[in-house]
Amino acid sequence: MTMQILANPRRFRAHRLPVHGLPVRGFTLVELLAVLAIIGTLIGLLLPAVQRVRESGRQMQCSNNLKQMGLAIANYEEARKRFPPGNDQLGRRYHAWSSFILPFLDQSVVSDRIDYTKAWDDTGGNSTIADMTIPTYACPSGMKAFPGKQDYGGVLGAYINRDGDSLATINGRDLRHLSSGVLYATGDERYIPPRYDPGTIPPQQPRQSATAAQASDGLSKTLLVTEGVDREQVGAADTRRSGDSGWASGFNCFPLNSRVINIPDVDGFRSMHFGGLYGLFADGHVTFINERIDAPALIAISTKSGGETETAGL
Repeated sequence: MTMQILANPRRFRAHRLPVHGLPVRGFTLVELLAVLAIIGTLIGLLLPAVQRVRESGRQMQCSNNLKQMGLAIANYEEARKRFPPGNDQLGRRYHAWSSFILPFLDQSVVSDRIDYTKAWDDTGGNSTIADMTIPTYACPSGMKAFPGKQDYGGVLGAYINRDGDSLATINGRDLRHLSSGVLYATGDERYIPPRYDPGTIPPQQPRQSATAAQASDGLSKTLLVTEGVDREQVGAADTRRSGDSGWASGFNCFPLNSRVINIPDVDGFRSMHFGGLYGLFADGHVTFINERIDAPALIAISTKSGGETETAGL
């Protein structure tokens, strides 16, 4: 037998590598590269699909967050006959709409610890509570994380007209746009908020929050809350402690100040979703607002009683 194998090398190789009685043949380099190319192509096709599925899930969660806020605001309005103030400026307390609705959001454990007679960030205890995380207030598509984060803001109204010009008339003292939305700031007309020069707040500064009847444009056509994701800028003036990116802060409200949405450097009306953002309307429904929405329609839904009828792009 040994002499036969030595005389026939081919037979030796076949006998040396048997697998269930069959000879084994290895891959050539070309075949291996072809297999790797096929695997790479499959992975390239699979990853975007997985990302789309994940983003779809994140969008669903984001929409659900706003629906929960809508139910909480509706229950608040039913109990108080008014919507919550966007920013309680009276007495310089600056508590937010998102703080007032906590009991209706199954967060009574948090709200019971807040002293609403003191400022929202009072060091006697409110400051610590303001650093707590409220899961409903965090968009799952957000990229940043910091204490007390709020990725959704109350809509103050519209600060621009159809041409994109600012409505913030200072010398003429006409700042009625400050309450053109639903979740506007309320306070004492004798107190001037620090964001505005003394003497610019007109006598019509509302001391009470809005009612459903004041939304003459229709509740279903009036925005309450929209996305304003990842607003914190560490080291800048626009931090949670100075204002608008914490759920406990009354400055967690923003106006429409641009003719388009999802602009990175605009404070508010911004999401991490592709193609638009989610908005909660005063009747409780949540809609994905396409970033191609017409500017007149965007202005119309940002105000409660402007008399506009445009809805293009929704």
